Amino acid sequence: NNLLKKDGTVHEHAGSGQVQCVFCSIVFGDIKAYKIAENSKAIAVLEINPLSRGHTIIIPKEHITSEKNLPPQVLALSKKASSLIKSRLKPQEIKIAGSNILGHEIFNVVPFYEDQKEESVVRKPASQEELDGLQEILTKKSSSRKSSGKRKGIKRIINESEEKIWLPKRIP
Repeated sequence: NNLLKKDGTVHEHAGSGQVQCVFCSIVFGDIKAYKIAENSKAIAVLEINPLSRGHTIIIPKEHITSEKNLPPQVLALSKKASSLIKSRLKPQEIKIAGSNILGHEIFNVVPFYEDQKEESVVRKPASQEELDGLQEILTKKSSSRKSSGKRKGIKRIINESEEKIWLPKRIP
């Protein structure tokens, strides 16, 4: 148990004396993580020792020990993270693979780029700057890029649950 604590794969929860896995510590916010997406049942965080640029892990918010007990929202978040990575980082392909580490089910969302072969990728620690930059790219709202001053005079007005677009009057 002490070996696992030193290794960082087991973590004490907020000084309570209770030892838990590193994934539960990430969910509770006891360990810094680079979150890129979340839903009611899982969070998506950047892997700190990635196989490739944008490698993300999907962690169920509950300590789930068996793949058959995973809520459908966990796989849904995996697919959402995959789409986000594909649109923002432009990999050649993305693989989603489940695994059980220290009794906690997780999904790995691993992008592969043109110069990479699946069997030859190696885990390398990512720098804090790399992770910060990737988190910014992957969490930036896409609508802000589209409306960056190109359509002057168009103002969006949201009225309760209905969205309307206001356009300036045209003079014939």
